[in-house]
Amino acid sequence: MSIAFLHPKKNALVYLIKILSGSLIVWFGLRAVGFPEPYWAMISLIIVTEPDPLQARSNFRARSINTITGAVVACIVLLLMGPGLAAMLVGITIATLAAMLVQNYPANWRLGPATVVILMSAALSGQGQGLHEELSLAMLRVIEVLVGSTVALIQSLIYGRYVKPWLMPSD
Repeated sequence: MSIAFLHPKKNALVYLIKILSGSLIVWFGLRAVGFPEPYWAMISLIIVTEPDPLQARSNFRARSINTITGAVVACIVLLLMGPGLAAMLVGITIATLAAMLVQNYPANWRLGPATVVILMSAALSGQGQGLHEELSLAMLRVIEVLVGSTVALIQSLIYGRYVKPWLMPSD
């Protein structure tokens, strides 16, 4: 059996190190300040992570805008309609229209409607303890996304400014 088809990509080690170290930073950092399971921060870190600081900045922007849009839509729909499948479908529709109608809306627009589903699903499944808890959960998720995305962006800036030049001197 040949494994000749396995070839590591150019930045495989960089991605691996940044994702693992960033995951440890957001996991233990957020748990230290009271976030019991900061999965969204880890997911955001992975989505935003790039060796190139400009691409990481673009990913950060897209992830932040899409998550905030999805969270705002989910909260407004929960306030106006309460939990339910119809409310979730309205939220998905609004988040999708926002992405499709706003000029220069960032890439990965599907994260907005996906955020609506994730935030409203707890209310729909009866896992939540009421509207106040659902709205608080939405805010916590937005904070997690921003923290994870920020850690990834900072890592890319550090890598681009200090590590990459050290590994590959221009002379």
